[in-house]
Amino acid sequence: MPAPRTGDLAAELAAVGQLADEADRYGQQAEALAHRPVLLPTWSPLGRAVAVYAACALAGSLLMLATLVGSPIPVSGLDLVAAAACAGVPLLSFLAGQLVLARWGRPVLGGDAPPSRYVPLGFVLCALLSSGLFCLYLVAFRLLS
Repeated sequence: MPAPRTGDLAAELAAVGQLADEADRYGQQAEALAHRPVLLPTWSPLGRAVAVYAACALAGSLLMLATLVGSPIPVSGLDLVAAAACAGVPLLSFLAGQLVLARWGRPVLGGDAPPSRYVPLGFVLCALLSSGLFCLYLVAFRLLS
C-alpha cells in the first residue's frame, strides 16, 4: 500500500500540466522540423535545386580539369577528353544532382508526392555550366602554353 502523500496536490498537478504542455510544444517543433527537407531546409525548392545542380556541375568541371591536367594526350589532340567533357561529365553531374535531391531534398515525414527536382532546369544547368567551364579551362591552357 502506498504511503500517503503530503503536500499541495494542486501545485503538483499544475507542475505536471506545465510539463505536459512543454512536452507537447517540443513534439510540435519536432514534427515541424520533420516536414522540412534535410538539405537546405529554409530554402525554396527551386533555390535548393539550383544550388545542388550548380554544385554538382562545379564538381564535374573540377573532374574535367583533373582529367585535362592529368591526361597524357597533348592539349591539341583532346578528342576523347573533349567527348567526355561534352557528354559524359555533364550527364554524370546531372545524375548526381538528381540523386542528392531525391535523397536529401525531401522531407523526412509527410511528402507523399515526390519532391520537385526541376529536371529540365537541372539538365540545362549541368550541361551549360560543365561544358562552359571546360571551354574556359581549354582557353586558359592555350594561353599558358
